[in-house]
Amino acid sequence: MNIERVAASNLVASNLAYIAGDAEQTYAACEQFLQCLEWHLPRPTTLTPAISNIVENSSTQMLKANCFLALANLYGTLSQLVEASQALQAAEALYLTAGDPESMAHCLITRADLLRCRGRLIQSQNLLEGLQHSDSWMSLSDATKARAWFFLDTTRIYTFTGLGSKIWHWRAKFYHGGDAIQVNTHLEDLLLRCSGTGAALYRREILRLLAEVALCKGRLSDAADNLQAIIEMGGKSAENGLWSAVWKANVMSQQGDYELARELIREALEPSQFFVLRNARTFLCQSYGSAFIELTAGEYDRAESYFTATIEASDIQSDLVRKAFSICGLGEIAFARSNSILATQRFKETRSLCAEMGVPPQHLYNCFPFIALPDKFNGWVLFLEGQSPFAHPLGQTKDIRQRPESRIHLRNDETIHMV
Repeated sequence: MNIERVAASNLVASNLAYIAGDAEQTYAACEQFLQCLEWHLPRPTTLTPAISNIVENSSTQMLKANCFLALANLYGTLSQLVEASQALQAAEALYLTAGDPESMAHCLITRADLLRCRGRLIQSQNLLEGLQHSDSWMSLSDATKARAWFFLDTTRIYTFTGLGSKIWHWRAKFYHGGDAIQVNTHLEDLLLRCSGTGAALYRREILRLLAEVALCKGRLSDAADNLQAIIEMGGKSAENGLWSAVWKANVMSQQGDYELARELIREALEPSQFFVLRNARTFLCQSYGSAFIELTAGEYDRAESYFTATIEASDIQSDLVRKAFSICGLGEIAFARSNSILATQRFKETRSLCAEMGVPPQHLYNCFPFIALPDKFNGWVLFLEGQSPFAHPLGQTKDIRQRPESRIHLRNDETIHMV
């Protein structure tokens, strides 16, 4: 912290940036310091406003852009996606003005994917499509164009508007409700072709899809085995390993082994403890995973606390996806408690978020099988279908637990049995 204060005050925030002879060294020192933070001690930096306040000229635009890009990489490592996006956008504009379309496109494409990660699917798609219709597009390298197409296809899969590769094709088939046996057969065939060391990314994707298919077909053990294979491929310190461990915990909770599920969550977080400040995405992953487990276990008070914490973190990170899932989870808790008015309110909030993301409400969980709540939590489905008690105006709902055939009555029986 002391070193950073010296760097901020003596190298960046001072008038050295205006001295032609020292400008290059000033920016270089700033960029190198940000890289050191990213590599050795990732945490937010006080240099952000100092970099923004420097008045650049034609000879320093590229240098300042490089600093913003290093800053974006640091925030990306911290999974502070809003801050990373802001830094990328600043770098983007400077690279474009300085006449470097390749670097500009790199920042734009990365920013578009960060928007996708936060559920800003329409914005992500518009950004990438805008790049393809811009004056800069024709001057970009084939590799950069391919990267733009890849991330556009990645975004489109979540809005059900198109795909690219074979893996994404079968993923889309499955998410669109295609025959699970056919999808499984093709995925296993593709997995056999991914034998080289360079195919690790594809193997992870196929194993994840195989796990999703197994989960949706009720083969929980097969789903857990495929997720474990991903964990072993990437190591527990890798982000893929973290998410796969949390998803495996969700599967374990659906098998009724709640203690093991909780332990998996704790173990998954251990490699991330080297961060001085908690990784924002790690917290969202852990918090929602814990909410899922406690809800499945029938521990509604605990689940409610975790969902609320996830919503608060989602607001900070502007993450619409996990906010929608968490509000929907609160709706299921209210529904399980026979509070139809509160459940309706929560589900309406969820539906509004679906509209903001550009996702049809009935497809909210389609692309996220491991996050989707077990079938016994059916309040959201009943709400979308307009079935009882959501068919009645607010204030006129009946306590449907009095009806022996009601789903809520059966669900409460199951919860009592599990506890």
